[in-house]
Amino acid sequence: MRLFLFGTLLWPDLLEAVAGRPVAVTPARLAGQSVRRAADGDWPVLTPGAGAEGAVTEPLDADAAARIDWYEAGYGYGRAAVEAATADGPVAAAVYRGPADGAGTWDLAAWRAEHGARTLLAAREIMAARGAASAETGAALRAMIHARAATELSVRAHLRPATVGAGLDAGDVARLGAATPYVGFHRVDELRFRHRRFDGGTSDPVTRAVSVVAQAATVLPWDPVRDRVLVVEQVRAGPLALGDPLPWMLEPVAGLVDPGETPEETAAREAREEAGLTLDPDALTLVSRYYPSPGGLGQVLWSYVARCDLPDGAAGLGGLEGEAEDIRGHLVPVDDLLAMVESGEAANAPLVISAQWIALARMRGV
Repeated sequence: MRLFLFGTLLWPDLLEAVAGRPVAVTPARLAGQSVRRAADGDWPVLTPGAGAEGAVTEPLDADAAARIDWYEAGYGYGRAAVEAATADGPVAAAVYRGPADGAGTWDLAAWRAEHGARTLLAAREIMAARGAASAETGAALRAMIHARAATELSVRAHLRPATVGAGLDAGDVARLGAATPYVGFHRVDELRFRHRRFDGGTSDPVTRAVSVVAQAATVLPWDPVRDRVLVVEQVRAGPLALGDPLPWMLEPVAGLVDPGETPEETAAREAREEAGLTLDPDALTLVSRYYPSPGGLGQVLWSYVARCDLPDGAAGLGGLEGEAEDIRGHLVPVDDLLAMVESGEAANAPLVISAQWIALARMRGV
């Protein structure tokens, strides 16, 4: 089988990641079609037109064809037989078609500049999940996989200040191997590595399991005039898994950062969804960017406090039904919140950190 490629798989790196090997291609043209930008987002679709420029692959072996089928099926694309024109004459091939409508020009170079690095990382994880998940399950996980890929790129690009420490960095770690035994809402990586020791030597091989999660933003709405905050309450799987007799937790508003979204935008979106609040972006103050549990959780949290108006009646029910969220808001005086931190009733790390930030802000009069 040969494929006519007209979109993202024209990028050799992505095609290799999906097919599992390098694939040779030949320039080709598909008569009666045009490559357009999908009406719903930045990806290519075929629509009737004067001719679609692309390429045909070399004949694919069964494994490469099955891998590409699985990848495309997760996006709702299926194969259709076509005849493509090449410099050496017509070639029988297959093309992947989806249900989307076209609405504008699509450009591979522009797409790569904006989405390429994230898509390539995500494709590698998607293909790693192929043996453990159906196409339908894989499709359901793709948004989360892309969010994880965006997180990894964000972390690689961020260099936090380092005023105390031994001066060691990622170059002082030798990766010996990795396995991914589970891909779902979290991804579990089992890493094997050696690292430089503080005494100048090199460690024995170390094996560690890490749950990799997309970065998230939290925001604690604070009314400094009424001196109270809004916290939300919902059942949480972490305490439930440990047998906590009180698996409902009090927290700031929180949510995962979607690809292409800033943490500030996430905080504002989640405030609308979970608490019915419209926050002024200028009212958000970053409390901290941090790893909540770096020994076994690969996640970055961005915690904010938002100065806002919290009148009586501002707390209610919220959450998205499509995400199985059942959330209740509570208005809590700041002094009561600080007492809850001291007593242990506030047992959520972003809530504790944000409450302490507010306490310092009150002391400083800012």
